[in-house]
Amino acid sequence: MTASPTPPSSPPSAPSVPVPGRRGSSGWMVPVVAAVVGIVAGAGIGWLLWSGPDSAASGTGVEEAAADAAGACQAWQRVPEFGALHSGGKEDTAWIHFNRALSAAYLARTAAELDGGYQDLSEALQEIEMRLKTFDIKGTEAKAAHEKVSSLCAGLDG
Repeated sequence: MTASPTPPSSPPSAPSVPVPGRRGSSGWMVPVVAAVVGIVAGAGIGWLLWSGPDSAASGTGVEEAAADAAGACQAWQRVPEFGALHSGGKEDTAWIHFNRALSAAYLARTAAELDGGYQDLSEALQEIEMRLKTFDIKGTEAKAAHEKVSSLCAGLDG
């Protein structure tokens, strides 16, 4: 004869049935979290509005334009002459330089939008961007475009 399992010492309790109209024990969490998120978001937006358009919080001041132009020139300094891009080597390296030049163009465009004094740099890098996108990186005009950006960046340093 096999032994049967021993019955539990206490009968199983029935699962609790929620009472309509009453919240469970964790029902208070959702409204509290929503209130905290609302307060923090409101404070953040209020701080941005209070700080004004030329503050570091908004990122649209003259100092930010100078920083964008400097960043564009720093990226540009790591882009070799177009002849080096075209003459072979690793294809991955060429794409890295291509992306750096495009990044420099985007930063220069932002700098020019914030401060018109960077318009020449922006236009020169936009020409570079167009040349790279159309693979027009050979010849004296391409070399002159490259040198123009380099000289504009040198002018910002000095």
